[in-house]
Parts: sequence; structure tokens; C-alpha cells
Amino acid sequence: MKKIKVSFDTWIQLLGMIGVLGGLVFVGLEMQQTQRIAIAGQVQARAEMQVNRLLTGLEGNLDANRLFSIGTFDYELLSDEEKFIARELHQWRRIMLENNFFQYQSGLFAEDYWQQTQLRIQGWWDNCVLRPAGGGQGVTGFSEYLNSLPDNCAE
Repeated sequence: MKKIKVSFDTWIQLLGMIGVLGGLVFVGLEMQQTQRIAIAGQVQARAEMQVNRLLTGLEGNLDANRLFSIGTFDYELLSDEEKFIARELHQWRRIMLENNFFQYQSGLFAEDYWQQTQLRIQGWWDNCVLRPAGGGQGVTGFSEYLNSLPDNCAE
């Protein structure tokens, strides 16, 4: 059997290659994180556009402020215009909560804030008179999350 002699240069080359591979792994992880942040930024930007569209029509409308808080009004007693405003504000909440859900799923949302958001989602979902039929349109993941919640509107 022959003995293989390993020189000092060989060890240096081996350590250099390991360093390069480690650097590539690090760069790959950084690229993955950057991509998640970029996607989350796009979701945030789309949510802002939708919210701005919804809220622009309500500017200067004092009834909108009165109808902003869930549980401070009886929907059935509202005028048609007030019902429209209440539905728009409910849709606004959905967009915001859906965005928070996506941010959490992407790992960009603090756990303690997510716990608070879960309570807000449940409160929004429990507003039976304003709940969209079939859960409404939205991202599949968020719709699935909504369908997993206790349904306090079921008769």
C-alpha cells in the first residue's frame, strides 16, 4: 500500500474550496431572503393601492368614521349609502388582514403581533352580516385560513 503524502498547499487549497462553498451557500440564503422581502413588498404595495382606492371615495364622509368600528351600529337600520360604506370598510379590513397574513406566512411578521392579528381576523370574520358569501375573493391561503376558523355565523 502506498502512502499518500498531503502537502501544506493541498490543505490550503481544500480550506479555500470549503470557504468558497460556504460563501456560495451564504449568498444563496441571502438571495432567498431578499426574494421573500421583495415579494412581501409587492404584496404590501398592492394592498396599499386597493386600500387607497377604497378609502378615496370615503374621504370627508363623517358617516364613514362612525361606521368604522364594528359593533357600533345595527346594519339593518342603516341607509343604503351607509350600508355601502360599511361594506367598503369591511373590504378594507380584509385587504389589511390578508396582507398581514401573507407577511406572517413569509416570516416577516412578529409572533406577538400575529397573535393580536388573529384576534382581529376572528372579529372581522364574526361580522356575519358583512361577511362575503363563500368567504369572498382573495388569496387561496387566506381563504383557507378563514375557513379553518370557528364559524360563529353558522345557524
